[in-house]
Amino acid sequence: MRVAAVLAPMSETTTPPTAEGVPLLGNGLAFSRAPFEALAEWASHGDVVRVRFPGRSIYLVTRPDLVEEVLVEKRARFTIGRDQRETFDGIEDDAVSAATGDRWARLRRALRPAFTRERIESYGGRMAERTAAHVDEWDDGERIDLHGEMRRLTLRILADTLLGTNVEGREGVIMDAADALVDRADPRRVGQLVPDWIPTPTERRFQRRVAALDDYVEGVLAAAPDEGDGDDVRSVLLAARDRGELTTAEVEDNLVGLLLAGHDSSAVALTYAWYELSRRPETAQSLVAEVDETVGDGLPDAGDVDALERVRRVVRETLRLYPPVWAVNREATAPVTLGGYELPAGAQLTIPQWVVHRDDRFWDRPETFDPDRWADEVGEPGGGDGGDRAGRPEYAYFPFGGGPRHCIGMRFAHLELTTALAAMVARVDLDVTTDGPLAFRPSLSLRPTVDLEATVRRR
Repeated sequence: MRVAAVLAPMSETTTPPTAEGVPLLGNGLAFSRAPFEALAEWASHGDVVRVRFPGRSIYLVTRPDLVEEVLVEKRARFTIGRDQRETFDGIEDDAVSAATGDRWARLRRALRPAFTRERIESYGGRMAERTAAHVDEWDDGERIDLHGEMRRLTLRILADTLLGTNVEGREGVIMDAADALVDRADPRRVGQLVPDWIPTPTERRFQRRVAALDDYVEGVLAAAPDEGDGDDVRSVLLAARDRGELTTAEVEDNLVGLLLAGHDSSAVALTYAWYELSRRPETAQSLVAEVDETVGDGLPDAGDVDALERVRRVVRETLRLYPPVWAVNREATAPVTLGGYELPAGAQLTIPQWVVHRDDRFWDRPETFDPDRWADEVGEPGGGDGGDRAGRPEYAYFPFGGGPRHCIGMRFAHLELTTALAAMVARVDLDVTTDGPLAFRPSLSLRPTVDLEATVRRR
């Protein structure tokens, strides 16, 4: 329960409240023990709260209108956070995810043609075909590693639409690099306090796996050097390189970034969607009936998405309760006033979807998975699209970030999640079990820390 009233004015003091911590470690100990519970507790002290970690402070921002100020209205006073820049060092140096200023704008312009509505919608049928082929590999009664299978599925979809290639048999190269990046970026890792030049085991593993991924992407590009006129994202980027808009390094690093982030975030979303559907068989059955009525014995494509209303509600609710990217980071480039508080230049801000999406000021029964809460919603499930006809603040829901730096793959992810989930529920029912209470890792994506296994039942 939040102690502040909805959008109530803050105290007249110019200094945000500071969450209580312990000597030396500040709030780091609480975060290391129970990160998401700690976030919720800190947020209960106000809409802007100072949180202390060894050697630095972070300002937690959790009120929707203030989120909008940072991401949209006052965006010129912020850049991506230090953590984000350091996380992608050595793997996405030339990618849009790590760029700022004019370079970011140039890379974003070059990428935009690859993510137009028309181009993305052309992928819908291929997404469903890849899903059906993947699911058909499962035997009735088989026990599967749910998260692992969802990762392989989303990688196969991405390789088809992103690279125009078949990744089967090589998924491990990408998954190993993603795992190494997640390990390196975990804020609770002891090695976070060690200088980058010291070769810790985590850093050595990261370097090896990134080198293998770089070799794989370079090989894919070299295998089809004249296909810059194709309809996949790789071809769009190669055409931009040929026009002098991108360097080869920028093409490679942006493909690496899209592969890593694109497969990981969609995979965790599908994992949690199935976790919830397994606990709610009546909801799962309603999806089966909707898919059967909409596409019959065929496969869904982009033209079916509007009619797959219940599937879309499940997708939205999954992204609310389990946002794959659980926080957005920003850094103030100049002194800025936020919610009546004065923050200094260089202030590090964390804007956690995890907290805002579960705030009972904006959501009824926020901890409950309830797809029907979206029955009256309008618009796409994207950055800053949380407003509804009842007047909920726009940035009460922002699973893909917001403002100009919102996730460029937002529409791609929505189409992928909708078509893939529809194609799966028509073919199988998954009985999901865990080896303990559901818990999450506070790294780049909201990965589970427990094993989720599923028994396959073919329909």
